[in-house]
Amino acid sequence: MTPTRVFVVAPTPMARAGLRSMLAATEGVEVVGESGPPASSEPAFSTAEVVLVADEGLLEEAALAVSEDGSQGLVLLSDEEGAARLPRARPLGGWGVVPTDASPEELGAAVAAVAQGLVVLPRAVADGTLAEAPAAEELSEPPTAREGEVLGLLARGLSNKQIARELRISEHTVKFHISSLYAKLGVGNRAEAVSRGARHGLISL
Repeated sequence: MTPTRVFVVAPTPMARAGLRSMLAATEGVEVVGESGPPASSEPAFSTAEVVLVADEGLLEEAALAVSEDGSQGLVLLSDEEGAARLPRARPLGGWGVVPTDASPEELGAAVAAVAQGLVVLPRAVADGTLAEAPAAEELSEPPTAREGEVLGLLARGLSNKQIARELRISEHTVKFHISSLYAKLGVGNRAEAVSRGARHGLISL
């Protein structure tokens, strides 16, 4: 199995070393680089599937630096109640918030899930989010058959390149379909598209 490539962003060398050590103990994860700000200046940043951010103060810059095509995910270490709102509006493939006291196993599982385009939240935060979630509104315009196929492949965690290969279309066309899906579903990233698509019965997870 190909390991999930992770780039660590933390404010101090000690914090970066600690997270690197935790992830090294997790099967299926490979740390490809580490940095304080500015993370995007590091060559290894763009090769990572998941960016792990250990401080909310570094989140804005790291989130702005991730690829806009949804090929990278982001995990934030935080104990703040409102932390889930911070990465939610970013163009991410998947994202998550993990408590600062998470075990290596929990951190590794969160990284693996986010790499697949999923959303990971602490139980208390997830319960609150679900309790506040409104009922699914009717879509102004349903996705086309092709857009439905693309959505299904997004749910499987495929990249734009993999979707293009699967459907035998160009990456440019894939991006066009994804943009159209976002508009019709009223979302801003892959994780939200998959979540809303499931709520509307367009796909099954």
